[in-house]
Amino acid sequence: MQITFSKMWREHQYLTRLAIVIALIASSLSGQSLSHPRAVALGGAFTAIPEGVFSVSSNPANLAFPSTYNSYFYLGGIDWQLTNNFYSLLTSSKYGGEDLTVGELQQEFIKDLPDEGWRTNSSINVPMPIINFSKGNKAFTTNIIYTADYYISKPALDVIFGNWEKGVEYKTDLRIDAMTAIEYAYSMGIPYDNLAVGFSLKYYQGLGYYGLDPDSSSGLIMVNTDDFVLTGSGDFLFRQSGAGRGVGVDIGLTYRDKSGLDIGFCVQNIAGLIKWNSRMGSSVLKFMGRQVKDGLLFKNSDLDLPFEGESYRYQFAFRNINADKLFGGDSSYKEFFYSKIDTIAKDSRVFTTKLPLVLRFGMAKQMSDDLLVAMDFSTSFRDRFNYNQGWRLSMGVEYTYLPKTPFRFGLAVGDISGWEINLGSGLHLGFAHLDWAIGFHRGIWLHTAQGFHFSLGSYFTGKHKTK
Repeated sequence: MQITFSKMWREHQYLTRLAIVIALIASSLSGQSLSHPRAVALGGAFTAIPEGVFSVSSNPANLAFPSTYNSYFYLGGIDWQLTNNFYSLLTSSKYGGEDLTVGELQQEFIKDLPDEGWRTNSSINVPMPIINFSKGNKAFTTNIIYTADYYISKPALDVIFGNWEKGVEYKTDLRIDAMTAIEYAYSMGIPYDNLAVGFSLKYYQGLGYYGLDPDSSSGLIMVNTDDFVLTGSGDFLFRQSGAGRGVGVDIGLTYRDKSGLDIGFCVQNIAGLIKWNSRMGSSVLKFMGRQVKDGLLFKNSDLDLPFEGESYRYQFAFRNINADKLFGGDSSYKEFFYSKIDTIAKDSRVFTTKLPLVLRFGMAKQMSDDLLVAMDFSTSFRDRFNYNQGWRLSMGVEYTYLPKTPFRFGLAVGDISGWEINLGSGLHLGFAHLDWAIGFHRGIWLHTAQGFHFSLGSYFTGKHKTK
């Protein structure tokens, strides 16, 4: 049985609008992704094969082996990824701008929503020019990262859009993480015959963060089976900060067989965390908040948060809402619904955001002088900061019959992108190099894809190849 609480939602449509903002406006935000165009084009099958400065974000052990060039200087680039598990241009044309709180379109929208909930991720990484370089077995990198990760559980979506059923408990699970930071990394590879180990020591300078505290945010709503009475409550802690600092360590291992088979293993974000001061704001934090309030889709003026570093605690409770009383009389839902927002302006407590631990295993083989085949398996242990708690399988091919314009192709299954198809190439003229890659998530056509990945990078190399 379904009941549409149209009267209640029409009085405060900002609840519905806010849900759509959380799921969609992340497209104007950005996030943590440290991939080079070559890695993106190969679908992420890159753990065993990176060279020079590009080993830092994939497997620092590869710095220990001789690379094509003795030195690499990153001139500039951008890595942008946007993905979700529901929305595409096709669904946008179908549901965008419509009232999804009533009618047949509401029922169709609810039916189309993924059972695992609605998650939207976006990421941009901008390597700083010149100060991203490697020489020999050492590298130093500096990257600006801006991450946004939003999740609304299916029960929470049912509550927001009025899809109520008797005897069902609705756990209103929400997750929000948005962060801007500068990552500094010093990396080194140490060789030992055909084996090499490597490490990256990373320091994070946090510039802005907002999100829900996962340990202090929960909600539950129950519909009584007998008389259809709603009961429930929720407590959510929303935190902000404009200043933070943190650390992390990556450790890699690579083995190169005489037959040409390369095997790589890497553990990323060991002890990775950032500590934030919750009472500090910044211009970067205000900019991040403005993307949610003003956005590209529509202005969400009902979200009245200044984004100046305060913490907010939102509590709500349903006080035995009866459908007959609510819709049969003149009573306002406010007589049955309690909500409260407390501003914690002087909260000086330090809170910590943990970076997900990631394991990567890869193999690659040079099948011929101009054909390279690679495969990767990776997994993470936390649904946060654009990582998914689960596995990912990647396969890639690089064909260099024309060395100045290589052709790269990759496939991947799993993780936040679901499944994706990637394509890339480059232009290599002497010491000047330009690489690009693009990938489509959960669809091969522009109007059906539910995400994309674009990467562009230019770099200089040393004039002489190593032998």
